[in-house]
Amino acid sequence: MGVRLPLLRILRPVLAPTAAADVLAGAAFAGGADPVRLAWATAAAVCLYAGGMAQNDLCDRERDVSLHPDRPLVTDPGLVGQARLLVAVLFALGLLGGSLAGVFWPAVAIVVLASAYNLGLKRLFPFDALSLGAARAVNVSLGLLVAAPAFDTGLLVYPAAYGLFIAGVTAASRAEDLEPVQTRRLALLLAFFPQIAAFVALGTVAKSGLLVLVFALPCVLQGTALIFAMRAGTRAAAKRYTFQSLLMIFVIHACALWAHGNENGLIAILCCAATTFFLLAALARARP
Repeated sequence: MGVRLPLLRILRPVLAPTAAADVLAGAAFAGGADPVRLAWATAAAVCLYAGGMAQNDLCDRERDVSLHPDRPLVTDPGLVGQARLLVAVLFALGLLGGSLAGVFWPAVAIVVLASAYNLGLKRLFPFDALSLGAARAVNVSLGLLVAAPAFDTGLLVYPAAYGLFIAGVTAASRAEDLEPVQTRRLALLLAFFPQIAAFVALGTVAKSGLLVLVFALPCVLQGTALIFAMRAGTRAAAKRYTFQSLLMIFVIHACALWAHGNENGLIAILCCAATTFFLLAALARARP
């Protein structure tokens, strides 16, 4: 029997292109890479991301009975065994891809960080935010390492700042389960500060001082989304803000590569973004 649509949902296919965008952006930032090694590294990142998402739902299934009763592993417990197998296969494929790309140990680090988050750190603030931020920073570093194993350490500002943004998004996601409304709003606001710091740090990668202004775009977009989420104050609004923040990954990478003068890398990121929006439309039509 093939993979059923509910099981596909736990892999978060809509957001999987963000993992590919991380690697492609890192490689473009370092000046390009061997296409074969880059393809393996990108495939590894996507597999590790999907495996981490499935593992997340497995670890949360008891908690989701009350908080998210519509999730696949809650509505159909028979999928649990298949989900466990998927996690093992996807992590194995991710490590294999990392090995073929020459970045095996960074791939191992992603598995460790994602598993640590899913198995316990997700309930220990700020370690939850730091672990996922670090995992995403390593994701970008896969591209840097494939492109240039001896790259300039100054380029590490990029994955570090990007990881800080993801840490802020992870902190904001906690607001979905907070009560009362005032507490939820405060959590969203406080989580925005590391994101602002990330935007400022990312601005330092621009080759031209004028192009630093490019980073005003993600800041304004993110700030606008935050205002709408805080005004509504609902759990649904907080969840929507988290999703919008993850889509902001494409904007951040695109702006960074534009400011760095890398048009080919910018095109690759736009292709990843187009894939996500295509998947959004396709999966929306597939729902009953």
